[in-house]
This record gives sequence, structure tokens and C-alpha cells, in this order.
Amino acid sequence: MKKYFSGNSLIISNISPLNKIDKYLKNILIIIFGSILLAISARVKIDIPPVPVTLQTLVLLVFAMSVGWKLSVTTFIAYLVEGSFGLPVFANPPYGGAGYLMGPSGGYLLGMLIASYLVGYLAENNYDKNYFKSLFAIFLGTVVIFIPGLIWLTYWFNLLSSNALDLNFAQSVALALEFGLLKFVYTEPIKIALAATATPLIWQYINR
Repeated sequence: MKKYFSGNSLIISNISPLNKIDKYLKNILIIIFGSILLAISARVKIDIPPVPVTLQTLVLLVFAMSVGWKLSVTTFIAYLVEGSFGLPVFANPPYGGAGYLMGPSGGYLLGMLIASYLVGYLAENNYDKNYFKSLFAIFLGTVVIFIPGLIWLTYWFNLLSSNALDLNFAQSVALALEFGLLKFVYTEPIKIALAATATPLIWQYINR
């Protein structure tokens, strides 16, 4: 078994073609590639309003496990900047613009930014090589995505949605749980299992 398997190296550091490229150019290419993946995965969705079910969390978490926290955070910030400047990278119409961050998905985007740091940090501490550690990291990252997502969605229902005047706080909380959590009950466990399996399998391939 190769010695780096037990070290704190990342998958991205062991892809030979990338290691032949200048470090700064390599990082730029990774950020561009990652932001494109995030944009594409946002469009692969089950369109259930106000927050769609997408592949984006799966892509984000596997990406963070593969590249570490610095590149994953930088990539997600680049993705948010692209969307804020109007590029059509977000999941719902109008797909871009700064106002999108104030919409019902805004809290989930904040959660993804935090999760990209947390999961990337855990990957740098060898949580990417063992299935059970990977499962813990991915599960924790998913929880971190949902906490600000649900808090903001409650606020959005209560103050910004089209029927906000007809909703009290308790009703807004109930709607946030219904449309921001319970509808993900079947999809998120599948995505967690897939994401948790991805990096240990890649390491097994690298170390053959």
C-alpha cells in the first residue's frame, strides 16, 4: 500500500496529470471546473418549489472531500459570485442575479458554503479514506447545509413569500419543515450514501 494512503494527502494531489501543471494554474483550473460542476448539478433536479431537489449537494460534498477546504470554499464563493453577477448558474428562474440569494434557497447556499469548509477540513484530516469516517463527514456536512436553509426558509415564508401576510410564525415553521426538510427524506439518505462511498472507493483505485 502506498505510504500516502495513511497521510493527509488529498485525492486532487494524487491525480498525476494535474501535478504536472503549475500550482496556481492548477488551482484556477480546479476552481473553474468545480464551479461548472456546481452549475450543472443545480439544473439536475426534481422541480418541487420553493426549494428544488438537486444533485448539487452531492457534487459539493464529494468535491470538498476531494480537494480540501481552501479550494472547495474558494470554488463555492466563485460560484456564488458568478450567479450574483447574473450568470445562469442557480437552480431556479431567473437562474442568476444577486436577488436570488434572498430567495427561498438562500439559506441552503449559505449552508453549502459552510459545509464546503467543514467537509474539506475533515478530508484534510483523513476522513476521506475510510467509509465510516467519510459517512460521518458527509452526514455532518448535510446537517450544516439544512440548518441555515431551514432558518432562512422560515423567515422567507413569514416575511417574503407571496402569502406572508396570511402566515404566523408557527405556520411558517411548519411550511419550512414540510417543503425544506421532509420532502428530502428519501433523496438525501441516498445522496449521503453515494457521497460517503465516493472518496474511499477512489482511494482504493489510486492505491491498487
